[in-house]
Amino acid sequence: MMNDTKFVEQAERLCFTRSWTKSDIEALRRSEGGVFIIYEENGERLGYALGNTVLDEAELYRIAVLPQYRRRGVGIRLLNEFIELCRGRGAVNIFLEVRSKNIPARSMYERAGFEAMGIRRNYYGDDDAAVYCLEISGSE
Repeated sequence: MMNDTKFVEQAERLCFTRSWTKSDIEALRRSEGGVFIIYEENGERLGYALGNTVLDEAELYRIAVLPQYRRRGVGIRLLNEFIELCRGRGAVNIFLEVRSKNIPARSMYERAGFEAMGIRRNYYGDDDAAVYCLEISGSE
C-alpha cells in the first residue's frame, strides 16, 4: 500500500484544481501543530483532512473525498474527526475558507455548526472564498 504522503499527493490532483505538492504535504506532516487524517474503510483509503492547530485556534485546510466515494458521508466523518482532534488539542475556534460556489461543502460545514463570517473576493482567482468559523470550546 502506498504511504500517506503519496496517497494525499495523488488525491490532491484528483480533487483540486490547485493541488498541494509533495513538499507542502510533508511540511505539514512534520509541523508541530499539523493535522493529517486519512480516512479508511475496509482497508481502502477514501479521503483525508489536513489542517493545523496553533494555541487555541485551528484551521482546516483541506477535506477531500475521492470522487468515487462522495455522497456517502465520508466528508462529515472526516470533519467530525478533525473537530474532535482539534478539541483535544485545546482549540476554541476552527476557521476555514471554501469556494463560494462549492455548495455541497458549504452545506456540510453549515450542518456541522460552522457560521459564515465573510467573503474574500477573488481568493481563488476564479471564485470568492467564503470564510467560516466553528466555536468548539465546551461544545459537544
